[in-house]
Amino acid sequence: MFKVMLFFLAMCVSPMLALADEPQHAPQDLKQTDVHFSQGIVYGDVQTFSQEAYILKVLAAGSAMTASWQFEVLEKYDYWLNQSLVQVVLARQVLPDLVTKRWLMRDLSGGVVRYTTDVHLAMRFLTEMRDVAVVDASLLTLHTDYVLESSVYLTEGERTAAGWLAWFNWGDAVGRIDFSLNESGLVKQVGSSE
Repeated sequence: MFKVMLFFLAMCVSPMLALADEPQHAPQDLKQTDVHFSQGIVYGDVQTFSQEAYILKVLAAGSAMTASWQFEVLEKYDYWLNQSLVQVVLARQVLPDLVTKRWLMRDLSGGVVRYTTDVHLAMRFLTEMRDVAVVDASLLTLHTDYVLESSVYLTEGERTAAGWLAWFNWGDAVGRIDFSLNESGLVKQVGSSE
């Protein structure tokens, strides 16, 4: 009987110990923000993972989804509020067509339209942006600390976050990264991304 109890106890405890050893994903691990520099332009890359299940559910149900991405570059100060230098807002929209089982992916900022039959590709179209031209380096001062902050505003339906909706939708902060420019190019502050 004692051996049976020990076996039962070992069977119950070992899965819990295995779970304790696995890395736990904190909310900040579900978002990525990066910045890079090329030909005099500072570019931003962002990706959010925290809304994927929600977006997939909305798109699979046949509803449209709009994502408005906001990028803001601020000059970093130590003892008072950071000064905003530039703010860029880009919007993307996915419109489902359940008859043809395709999703129309529309860039509302540039007007580019594509179709896909993969709902996961449509979801990634809304949740990540690469090589977004954020600021011209001529607007920045060498050896000065700057912050790139990014956030995403998600709305179900064909509306965008512009207008009255923006007053009620604070968005989801995706992250921030500290950087500066020197004579050699861009310098990222290690560990500054949220």
